[in-house]
Amino acid sequence: MKPSMEQYACIVDLLARGGRVKEAFTFVNQMPVAANNANIWGTLLGACKTYHEVDIGRVVAGHLSKMETIDIGNYVVLSNLYAADARWDGVLEMRKLMKLTNLKKPAGCSWIEVGRRKNVFVAGDYFHPNRNMIYNMLSNLDKQIKDICKSP
Repeated sequence: MKPSMEQYACIVDLLARGGRVKEAFTFVNQMPVAANNANIWGTLLGACKTYHEVDIGRVVAGHLSKMETIDIGNYVVLSNLYAADARWDGVLEMRKLMKLTNLKKPAGCSWIEVGRRKNVFVAGDYFHPNRNMIYNMLSNLDKQIKDICKSP
């Protein structure tokens, strides 16, 4: 049986999730078929961020960029990887690349259904009809949490 690219991706994912990033990287480079799948390299890049493998992350990002993928998430992960390692020049480089390629990260969004009515919340959105009540409640909860943490 000849493994599919998805099966190779699963092995990479399992190794990466187990913290064996270098082993996963070696596995990808020694596969009998070229790793031309953005999922494989994207999975590996995410693991590099989780386990602070900046140097491997740079190489992985290079492979992703050769595939001409326009997934903003890869740029954000690499930028965060650089930031976690205090490599601010790398962060700036990623931001410049995102700007040059006109890629923008979509705003974070969450929703909750209350009384059969869906309430959508988007980061930076100030148009929710109950905005003041929501932010007052969040402020009160934040204060309560801080008070609990201060008490002995």
